[in-house]
Amino acid sequence: MRASTAFQAGDPVVGVTFLHLAAEAAVVALADRNGIVTERQHWRKAEAATELHTRGVLSMDLSPILELLNQTRKDAGYEGEDPDFGDWTSESLLSAIEDVVETAETATSPVQDEDEDRARAADTSQDSTP
Repeated sequence: MRASTAFQAGDPVVGVTFLHLAAEAAVVALADRNGIVTERQHWRKAEAATELHTRGVLSMDLSPILELLNQTRKDAGYEGEDPDFGDWTSESLLSAIEDVVETAETATSPVQDEDEDRARAADTSQDSTP
């Protein structure tokens, strides 16, 4: 993940930017798959993260992390402030976001789609059996 490389290189501004992008992209992919509207607004993506957690798609509510990363990205990028992650470390944030990215990759993989298509076909064939 590019965020990890940036943090390791001592560039927390780039690190937080890529971490935020990865988190939002994963949430949007999962939200789209689950019929949750995100549009192009950060607050809708945060709401979607909460809904994904409520539905059991995500093991944790990523909303507070999305809000933290968005504000930290703005503070670091626009104001020149050092990123302040509160109680989080860059390592703990990386771990949480990597988990969500892996969940999104698994859920949106072609193999997952093929498995779901086979399951639907099996259900349909069983329903039509006299």
